[in-house]
Amino acid sequence: MKKIYKLLVSAIAFFAILPSCSQLLEPEPYGLVELDLVWTKYNYTSTLVGTIGNASEWNSTWGYAAYTDEAQHVQDRTGGAYYNWYTKDFLSGTFPLGSNYSGIYNNIRTINFFLTNQEKWDYRIQRAQGKTDEELTTFTNVDDEELDFWLAKAHFYRAWYYFMLMKRFGQAVIITDIYDQNETFENVKLDGVEKIADFIIQELDTALETPEMENSALAFRWRLASGQWNRINRGFAWVLKARTAMYAASPLYYQEGSKYTWEYAYQMNKEAVEQLLAHDHKLFDIEPNDNYAYCCYDYYHIYPSGNDVVTRSTDKETILANNGSLNLWQANGLPINKGRVSCGICPTQELVDCYETIDGEPILDLAKPYLDEKHLQPNYNKNNHLYDPNNPYENRDPRFYGSIYYNGALRWWDKPKGQKIETYVGGNCGISDDANSDYYTRTGYYLRKFNCDDSSDENGNFDGRVHNARLAEMFLNLAECACESGHMEDAYDYTNLVRERVGMPALPEGLTQDQLRLRIRNERRVELAFENFRFDDVRRWKIIDQTEEHMTGMRIIKGDDGKLTYNRFSLGTRTNKGADKYLLFPMSEDEVNKMKYLTGVNWQTPGWE
Repeated sequence: MKKIYKLLVSAIAFFAILPSCSQLLEPEPYGLVELDLVWTKYNYTSTLVGTIGNASEWNSTWGYAAYTDEAQHVQDRTGGAYYNWYTKDFLSGTFPLGSNYSGIYNNIRTINFFLTNQEKWDYRIQRAQGKTDEELTTFTNVDDEELDFWLAKAHFYRAWYYFMLMKRFGQAVIITDIYDQNETFENVKLDGVEKIADFIIQELDTALETPEMENSALAFRWRLASGQWNRINRGFAWVLKARTAMYAASPLYYQEGSKYTWEYAYQMNKEAVEQLLAHDHKLFDIEPNDNYAYCCYDYYHIYPSGNDVVTRSTDKETILANNGSLNLWQANGLPINKGRVSCGICPTQELVDCYETIDGEPILDLAKPYLDEKHLQPNYNKNNHLYDPNNPYENRDPRFYGSIYYNGALRWWDKPKGQKIETYVGGNCGISDDANSDYYTRTGYYLRKFNCDDSSDENGNFDGRVHNARLAEMFLNLAECACESGHMEDAYDYTNLVRERVGMPALPEGLTQDQLRLRIRNERRVELAFENFRFDDVRRWKIIDQTEEHMTGMRIIKGDDGKLTYNRFSLGTRTNKGADKYLLFPMSEDEVNKMKYLTGVNWQTPGWE
């Protein structure tokens, strides 16, 4: 085997085709199939297509909430990934958040292998070349709709993988061919955000150009069946086009002279939203029956549950979601849940401070929310007359009650006189300083969003699912791009649509662009809490120096007279997490060393060693 291949077989293996001495794929009953035969049978090719989408990581960032200012993990003092994140600075070789660089490129290689061999598996091409049925070298026992879906799937996932590379590293190698083991890689270069974004959108447009067969279960469609929540679809292709443009226009990624301006992102997001609305997407507005949830917002996040049969006809907000339910009640649950194993991620006081009062006024001054570095001195909004620091959980945005368990929260919505959550010291869910206990909150709060009250070890798990793309996100994406590009009316309108769904007042008229930007960012934080966006948002906005180092909680003391005293306290400083290098992921040392050997260029992400 030649040296060049030995250097590539692990993380950078995407550049090399499988070695000719062992061109093998799927097992036959008594052996293996050579690669040249992959295109001769439907089962062989469809098996290969089935691997496209591996490492898609739809839900990989669920646990990232505790790597942001949304939450502090209960295992913050007992070793492990979260403890390390909070207490250590990292080099590229010790960075704990897996970038999956090699996994992504291995999947890109599979897609490239599939697409560059289309002539061998798509009988329509061979027929167009004049071959008779007897001369065809591929199978024909496949519907045209399925062949078109295979093409759409390949182009869609190639776009998705490059989106992951773009947002994590800000650079990548765009590759559409299969390199053999003799390639010298002298001309291989890293591409920047503009070229990557162009390629992503081009791939998605190619996927969208496939025939639209709404009545075929095999096609790349808009409307999906109820059990296909995680199946790629045309709506999500539009979402990804719009997200790509928004990211490319954001401060972290934008470079002077790039066509990906905020105006460009606004136009792309506007078109995407119009497409979604034209294809019957709408905000979920079904109110829960029998106090099953607090409002339609938290009902949406536990829908379906054990009492409901979910259908696409009732949930038109979801564009892409995880097919499986979370097991939040057990892994991120209350200490009074029988069978729970941990309280998991605990919402921070910083997140709680973001929920406005019901009159639409922020609790804090959004331009400068704290008067001190450690967030122990809140800078209260002088226009808010409903908030009482001695009764802090009254009169808050309905999304607060559906997302967070706080001191005094009802355990079950349908039992208003039943058990309440006690997070004060010594309460039934009281805050704990015991570093060895995983059961009691570190911050004074527990996660309620996605948690169905019926879930328990006796009843089973009825918790909600992660929504990887939904219409409310798209409204807020459009609102952000509109604000940044000066389309203030749309910025107001689409933010207010999200607020109106939960009964919150419209944003006040007459805000400056800076003021409106802060309100939209805060709205994003509240609406999309724990939905995998905050980690990316604070990076693309380049504000991690303001958000990622200092976290606080609320320690409540109950006196002998029953009076409660509320005390903000610091959870400590997260070591160096506001440094610029943490804006992007580092490449692993192995990757960097291999590519430096092959190209003579240091490919490491700027700022990392």
